[in-house]
Amino acid sequence: MENPMSELKGKNLEYWQHYCREKNVAEDTYVEAGMAGNSEITDGLLHLYLQGKKTAGSGLVQDYKQSGDPLPKIGNHWIILDAQQNPRCIVKTIAVEFHLFKDIPLRIAIAEGEGDSSLEYWRKGHRIFFSAFLADLGIDDLDEAEIVTEFFELVWK
Repeated sequence: MENPMSELKGKNLEYWQHYCREKNVAEDTYVEAGMAGNSEITDGLLHLYLQGKKTAGSGLVQDYKQSGDPLPKIGNHWIILDAQQNPRCIVKTIAVEFHLFKDIPLRIAIAEGEGDSSLEYWRKGHRIFFSAFLADLGIDDLDEAEIVTEFFELVWK
């Protein structure tokens, strides 16, 4: 698996190197940098990460497969950027689970920390978000689609 760390530049690379020095983490540890959602919602989601309310995120497995991106893996790091592309914190993946959309358990909705943290809110919000991608991914029935959820711990801010 290629490490996107080689693609880190400027302030993101400096932020990562500072974290690695301070926490004695190998710089070649798998890391990506990106916003938590689109620019309209990223700062709200970032706030949840910084407060410790958002400790998980979910995606469509088919999206990873089609794009060629590796599935989340325990030990991966993610530099979360704000809407202005500034690094604001680093989270580390501590667990990964797979479920069908229809079988997502309440604890995932709670860990994602959005809205009222109910399963109903999670399903509605993710159904709306994922609906834009279903046709391109060849998914006819979202309820039967495989979802990957990665659980994080905030390791740097």
